[in-house]
Amino acid sequence: MKSSPSNTIGSFLASTGMPALAGLLAVRLLLAGSQAVAGEALVQSPLANAPCGIHARGATGNGVMVAVCRQPWVWTSTDGVTWVERQTGNVCLLHDVAFGNGVYVAVGNEGALVASRDGVSWTLGDSRTDERLRGIAFGKGGFVAVGFAGTVITSKDGIRWTVRNCPTEESLRAVAFDQGTFVAVGGKGTILVSSKGERWSKRTSGVSVRLEHIEQHDGLFIASDSAGTAVLVSADGRKWAAR
Repeated sequence: MKSSPSNTIGSFLASTGMPALAGLLAVRLLLAGSQAVAGEALVQSPLANAPCGIHARGATGNGVMVAVCRQPWVWTSTDGVTWVERQTGNVCLLHDVAFGNGVYVAVGNEGALVASRDGVSWTLGDSRTDERLRGIAFGKGGFVAVGFAGTVITSKDGIRWTVRNCPTEESLRAVAFDQGTFVAVGGKGTILVSSKGERWSKRTSGVSVRLEHIEQHDGLFIASDSAGTAVLVSADGRKWAAR
């Protein structure tokens, strides 16, 4: 029998623990390499063995896990236990990383963007923005990255990027993809949705706090603030309820 949304989110929060929810939602596990297929994005969940604490975010592809931890470099692992530091040629702090179309892309402060096919050798990219980029996701054959001042950029290959119009100037802190939908969250309870990452619309969150995290778990989007005091869930990214 398929679990109801309330049972699903209840079991997830119970398994992570409400006091630690904000930290866990800030961290994403890269699923086992055997489950990764080149060109596909994976639904991510909390990373238990982060190489650098609760700020780690990551992505898996081709059997290699890549994590970023608010440093200019990245870490790679093939088993999720032993991690190797990799230089990227970038000098800005990196906040998030995604994998898709055979490419890892990491984004960070001052429009920093680096790309790699193996997680070891990295190339500096042109994000076409100087704003701080805080989140990136892959879905429907392309990447979407978001950041301060309502910045949204998209790319099919992780190399050539396009700046998109955004219906808010609030800082966007994270983005996720699931159920055929991109969802971005940010300041003053901002929630934006898009089917392809090109055109965005606002959704009602019911909160005014800054939403820092957006994750997917068992078919649900989960958004939260940094303290974990505001937790919102949605099955489609459009209608949200507090938990």
